Amino acid sequence: MNNSLIFHETPDLVHPYILISYRGWLNAGEIGTGSIDFLRRKLNAGKFASIDTRNFYIWQVPGFDPAQIMRPHAVVEKGLVKSLDEPANEFFFWKSNAQNDLILFTGYEPNLAWPEFTSAILSVAKRYKARRIYTLGGVYDQVPHTRATSIYAVLSLPEMKHEFQSFPLLNYTGPCSFSTLLVNHAGKENIEAASIVARVPQYIETFNEKIACELLEKVFSHTSLHIDLSDLKKTGDAVNEIMDKDFLHNKTALAQLRKLEKRYDEALRQGYGYKEVSVDELMQEMLNAKKDGKKPH
Repeated sequence: MNNSLIFHETPDLVHPYILISYRGWLNAGEIGTGSIDFLRRKLNAGKFASIDTRNFYIWQVPGFDPAQIMRPHAVVEKGLVKSLDEPANEFFFWKSNAQNDLILFTGYEPNLAWPEFTSAILSVAKRYKARRIYTLGGVYDQVPHTRATSIYAVLSLPEMKHEFQSFPLLNYTGPCSFSTLLVNHAGKENIEAASIVARVPQYIETFNEKIACELLEKVFSHTSLHIDLSDLKKTGDAVNEIMDKDFLHNKTALAQLRKLEKRYDEALRQGYGYKEVSVDELMQEMLNAKKDGKKPH
């Protein structure tokens, strides 16, 4: 058993699926962590294990963005420290009373010792004979919110390609996220794993329920799990309606959105995915709106 794993209890689970998200590079719009937090609350999932954080983080990385700052969170009252919480990496479980149960993991992308952190997660997968691991994430891209969410996949085993043929399978060369390493190590141990990533419009900064719902629907369609997402969909539809109305009241932003839609649709029709399009003018209008105290969309 991995030395970094701490078990608070050992539930009896049936070949669970494992859904993973973390705060870090591949969490645009908080899509990954927001989706897991939604499921954890909806299912009233119980915490059963955690990963000791001491060997995996630099709590303050000079010059990095806030997502890479792991400083503990403190509450100080009248000069006394009432509580101090370190960044947490926690496993939760939900018993479906059906073919497969569910494990949820949420935490922070490690700064150090990625292989050891990966080993801790895979130890849980092997202990419970997990059916498959899914990591959920988001990446900012030049896509409009008025279209169906585009989602791509990275897989641990070549034999999974047939099942995931409806996904765009990623072609990429460059620095990778922790999810890529996890999927790679899972494949080396013949464990099925998939990194499922949603393309998030660059002007959406906070958790978007519509994107999360479409991401989770896509994932759950490849499982035996049946989880009602109607409340998430309802909220997402309402948020999108508000965004649409805000764009209608900002003619400059609306014009740029229409350009983005046109170029996005043209790329799809030509059948080669997403060509590079400029959204500089749209992003500048969003920034101007924020400076003026208006809504950013």
